[in-house]
Amino acid sequence: MSADGLSVWAGVELAELLALDTQAPMHFRNRLGDPNSHGRAFGGQVLAQSLMAASLSVPDGRPATAMQFMFLQGTQYDQPIDFHVTALQDGKRFSSRHVRGVQAGERTVFDVQVSFAVPIDGPDHMGPIEPLARAEDPTSMPGLGDLPTDLARHVQSVLGYLHDVRPVLDLRLPPSSARMRLELPAPRFRFWARVGHRLADDRHLHAAAFAYLSDWWFNYGAVGGHLDPLAAHAEKLYVASLNHALWLHRPFRADEWLHFDTWSPSASDGRGLAIGRAHDRSGRLVASVTQECLMASAAQSGNSSFCASARASGPS
Repeated sequence: MSADGLSVWAGVELAELLALDTQAPMHFRNRLGDPNSHGRAFGGQVLAQSLMAASLSVPDGRPATAMQFMFLQGTQYDQPIDFHVTALQDGKRFSSRHVRGVQAGERTVFDVQVSFAVPIDGPDHMGPIEPLARAEDPTSMPGLGDLPTDLARHVQSVLGYLHDVRPVLDLRLPPSSARMRLELPAPRFRFWARVGHRLADDRHLHAAAFAYLSDWWFNYGAVGGHLDPLAAHAEKLYVASLNHALWLHRPFRADEWLHFDTWSPSASDGRGLAIGRAHDRSGRLVASVTQECLMASAAQSGNSSFCASARASGPS
């Protein structure tokens, strides 16, 4: 527990992290903080809690369909976050919510918009899953903790991605990704991920859980292609999330395996973009995700410690 009384999450049951207390109508506060290795809140925490806050005020039968999230300032894990929710729309089929995250009085740390909709019949199509993924068994693949020590240290020393494993998540790497060296000019990174324990049958909970895991190594597609070129010039990169968006296309379970296929169309002027799709094991496209991250020289950033990619909740 921190000095001001906000408890630190044990990192095991995700539903505990996502539970919020009502302070007033449309005003919620988190009970738990989820620290990263650099003393800030893990970005997945604030993504997931924001989606939960928005969902607490929408009519029944309207699952989340999209979220746009702007990281504005670093979020402190050991300080309460006040989630101020505003209803932007409540129509016959659609609801929209604006969420503003505030810490320490009036310090706005993030800004969010979430959309919800009643499922209706309509035309249907979807992009296919990567052919190699159809035959893959993620349970037979190595996880982050199985990476060779030398390789993990190399990634951490150059890109700041820490060789840590969160008990609540299970992430597995196919052979093309386990080597951690992505091919330029359009680097691609694939992985399988799921919440590591069974979740209740609550569609809002699974949406929030997906938001949490979508921030875990997702933007390695933007930075992984620069691992060896940076190392060759003895450069280190400071990486932090700037904005994050997701679209939820079809019902899914976040506690079952999802295949993330990510690639980066561009990195320039200190920013990199990662785009990805998530399919379930049957090949259904269930979600799409984008994330823009800060990619700055550690020397230029003036920060001697790294923020580990999407694990950093906002730019410095």
